[in-house]
Amino acid sequence: MGVIFTLVGGALVFGRSWTTIDAASRTVVMRMGLLVPMSETIHRLDDYTSVHLDFQRGDSDSADQFPVSLTARTGGRLRLFASTQYAEARERATAIAGLLRLEIEDASTDHPVTLSAAQADLSLQHRLRMDHHREEPAGRPASLRSTVSAANGGVSIVIPARQVHPAMFLFFLVPIGVPIFLVAPFFRFFRQSNTPDLVSWIFLGFLIVAFGVMPALTGLSAWLRARFGRTTITASTAGIRIEERHVWKTRLLSSLTAEEVIDVDYSTAEAILMSVRRDHEQRMAPADRVGAQAAIGPGTERLLAAISRFVGRSGITIKTRKGLTTFGEGLADEEIRYLHSMSRRAIAGGSLP
Repeated sequence: MGVIFTLVGGALVFGRSWTTIDAASRTVVMRMGLLVPMSETIHRLDDYTSVHLDFQRGDSDSADQFPVSLTARTGGRLRLFASTQYAEARERATAIAGLLRLEIEDASTDHPVTLSAAQADLSLQHRLRMDHHREEPAGRPASLRSTVSAANGGVSIVIPARQVHPAMFLFFLVPIGVPIFLVAPFFRFFRQSNTPDLVSWIFLGFLIVAFGVMPALTGLSAWLRARFGRTTITASTAGIRIEERHVWKTRLLSSLTAEEVIDVDYSTAEAILMSVRRDHEQRMAPADRVGAQAAIGPGTERLLAAISRFVGRSGITIKTRKGLTTFGEGLADEEIRYLHSMSRRAIAGGSLP
């Protein structure tokens, strides 16, 4: 057992891997070893068609990752690099795509975007202005929680804070009742046991604050936040500014210039279902069939549709050269699509319909 643990520990401490991308010889050389290369695998770049940037959600033992891979003609992928930061993974993927003159597919969010090596480093505003086929804005939903208005040559979106269900206040009232019923019995007990007054008042004070004052303040704060809290997004040709108002103050969440914004995507229940279906089809497709996709059975389709209803929407995601910024979490699917189209239209310089 000692030998086994020594070998495993030595591999973890001294194990190394090297990946060399040679554009001249059109090869990817992967080496592994202990401090020095000991094994080597060579992959021909002629077998790969694009650079793929993906997202893998972590769990309790691992963090979220953004892996960068090469996509083969047969549909398989050769993993090159992974980072916990989107900005770093995007920078590496763009550099590899430019070196190899391949397309880059950004599938880090629900709607993959494929760009050429020349367009990979362009801002969203630049690409939208180059595109002669402008996107039509999504229809305004009948039940719109947000307030959308024209402001400073762009659009201003005010999203109110999520309302608190009245039943939730019962969870705050239950702890408040604890000191009401326990203070008098404890006070009589301390008197009968001749407990010093200082000890008695410290214990009772802690009981009142922990089970009375703190739950009351938490419930009051939740009510005030639901009533007065809001998130304000200002999008224009100059960039995007996101501010969040709490009960007593307003905090700037992000201020992005238009040159920093690479893309704006959104996540809905339908988009989540399509993303899961696409990943399943790619994993189950036969490796020897180019472009093949495995069909999903009706039972699996119904199961995925049911699960997608309970998955939290991440709202609208702004991709920048510095990372990811999100807003609009928890809104209805129709409203998310509408706010997404308004944001992209404002960045491109379109007027509010």
